[in-house]
Parts: sequence; structure tokens; C-alpha cells
Amino acid sequence: MKKILGVGTALVDIIAQVDDEVITKLGLNKGSMSLIEESQISQIREYFNNPTITSGGSVCNTIHELNHSSHEASFFGKVNDDDYGHAFLKDMEEAKIPFLGMKEKNSLPTGCCNILVTHDGERTMATHTGIGSQLSIGDITKEKFQGIDHVYMEAYLWDHDLTKAALKKVGELSKELKFELSFSLSDPFCVMRNRLELEEFIFSNVDLVFCNLEEAKEFSQSEHMSDIAQYFQHINKKFVMTSGKEGGYFFHEGNVVHETAKLVTNVIDTTGAGDNFAAGFLEKYLLDSSIKESLENGHQKASLIIQQIGPRIKRNQ
Repeated sequence: MKKILGVGTALVDIIAQVDDEVITKLGLNKGSMSLIEESQISQIREYFNNPTITSGGSVCNTIHELNHSSHEASFFGKVNDDDYGHAFLKDMEEAKIPFLGMKEKNSLPTGCCNILVTHDGERTMATHTGIGSQLSIGDITKEKFQGIDHVYMEAYLWDHDLTKAALKKVGELSKELKFELSFSLSDPFCVMRNRLELEEFIFSNVDLVFCNLEEAKEFSQSEHMSDIAQYFQHINKKFVMTSGKEGGYFFHEGNVVHETAKLVTNVIDTTGAGDNFAAGFLEKYLLDSSIKESLENGHQKASLIIQQIGPRIKRNQ
């Protein structure tokens, strides 16, 4: 059993099914995450009918699923002392996940992610990070990371100067306190905006990187799988890459492990697929299981989540 801490953007997810034309009208990039201003939220919500509302954020989704494993999972983020912030913390409390982050009274609201799910199951995200983008170096203290075995973080935080500095502080602590650090590349547009800085941070601090094929293309500046594989194999880091129906790959120092994905014909909503894959992989990986077993478990979690609405695997109470 390991102690895992997720460091990410604390968000409340508002999920609704829409037609493709709505994505076009709103000027969003289908299948990706766009950062929006608070003033844009009401315009997007006009197209929402009976939405599903849950605490969310990429890392938080992964931590929620890891909470069902034998590991001890906790979360570090920032919320406002407002209705969404209270809902987020209540959800964490009910799930028995320790919240090690910050709650502040602030003019910035608790962040929200408006998730538009089209009829093909693809999810498009419009995110207002709110106070979630205000994690600072001062929030990252040695005491809160003491005794942690593994920290999992997201590249979404790299879009803001404050949170970027906070991630760098976590990187420094990983060396001092000797915990393993994993990192999700989050979104191809996020990688596009920050590639050189992310590359430097990963090469200097990160042990294990999660990405999908599009993020891998952007990070490696390659279009073909053979070139991506060659790039990853010659870096002294562990890379886990998902590629939809093609399955998952693990690259490390010339070694490649591939595991096919589970066939799912009833895809309803891909929200949280990568987050739950990461949870499944980490669950086994941190038990020193084989990479094959870790990839298989990741695929199992992802196959379950895409057959339902929302980012959390539903279980019988």
C-alpha cells in the first residue's frame, strides 16, 4: 500500500449532452479543453438541460478512483469559500478522501468545468479555473508532503504562472523527500502552449508521464507512431501513452510494452477515460505489478467509465 497525493485544479464538473452544432456555435475545439472567462459561463449553460453536477478536475477524478484501491489517496488543490467550494469539499468528505489543500474567501470563485458531450460520446470542455489557478509556492509546504510515496500532477496547471511555480516547488520537494512524481500531459493544446517549459520540467523532475496519442505527437513533435516510439525510448523517463482502440503503450529506455484496449461498442461519454486509465495503471504499478497488468487494469477502468455519463465509475451502494 502506498500513500498517493494528487495535486490538481479543484473543479466542479457540470456535464450535459448537446448536439455537435452547439460546439460549433460556441467556438469550442471538439474533444479538447478550452479556458474561458467567467462571463462566458452563462452563454454555455443556455444549452444545458438537466446537467449532471459533480466535483471534478482531472487529477481529482484519478484520486477518486484510486480511493477504491488498497492505496491511501488524498488531494491537494484550492477552492473558494462559496457554494461550489462547499459542494466540492462535501463530496471529498463523503468519499473519505483527505483534502490537504486550501480553502479561502476570495473574489475568484471555485473553478468549474462545463463538459459538453456529443452523441458520439466525445467530450468537449470549457473550463473556468477560478481560484484553482491560484495555487502558489507558499501553499506548497514540506509538512503536507511528508510521508507521501507518490505525487500525481497535471499539465493543466502549467497555464498559470502561480501554479507553474507551485509545480516546480513540488518537483524540488520530490528530490528532497524522495517521493516518486508522475505527471499527465492533460491536453494537446496545453502541450502546444507550453511544450519547451514542460519538456524541461519533465526531464528535470518527473519519473512517470501519462499522455494520449495527440499529446504525444505534440510533445515529441512527431506525427508517426514509429517516430514517437523512438523519441520516448531514448529518454530516461517512463512514458505511458493511450491510443484509443489501439490500446496503451509503455516506453522506457528502449523497452516497449503494448496492451490492446477492451472492445466497447456502447460508448456514451469519454469524460474521465484518461483519468481513470491513469488510476488503474497506478493502482497496479504502485503494487509493483507487471507493466502488462498495470496497462490491463488501466484499460479496464477506462472501458467502464466510457459506458456511463460522468467521470466517476458508478458502483452499487
